[in-house]
Amino acid sequence: ETDAEALLRECQEELAVHLIQCVGTPTASIEQYGTFEAQAYGKPEGTMVRMSCYRVRPSEAERELEGLVRPSSEIEELAWIDSTFDRDRLTVTGVMILDDLKEKGLIN
Repeated sequence: ETDAEALLRECQEELAVHLIQCVGTPTASIEQYGTFEAQAYGKPEGTMVRMSCYRVRPSEAERELEGLVRPSSEIEELAWIDSTFDRDRLTVTGVMILDDLKEKGLIN
C-alpha cells in the first residue's frame, strides 16, 4: 500500500471522509506536506514513528472538508486546533507538525 492509498483508506475509515469525492474537481488536489520523525510515544527508547503528512489544495477545498470530517468509532476525540493548543496533549511528532505549520504561516 502506498502512502497515498493509506491516506485515502485512513480518511475513510477514521474520519468518514472519502477524499476522492471531496477533491474530485479539476482544481483541487492532495499534496504531500512533509514527513516528520521522532521517538514513538509510549514505546521503548529508539522506537521511531514517521508521519507522512498531506494537505488538500486549494485552501477553499481544505475549508470545505472541515464540515465533512466526523470521528468514526475508532476515534476518541476530534478537534480543530491552532498554535496555542496545549502541547502536553500532543505527541512529539504532533508538536513538530504544529510548529512547522505555524512557522509556514498555515495556522495562527
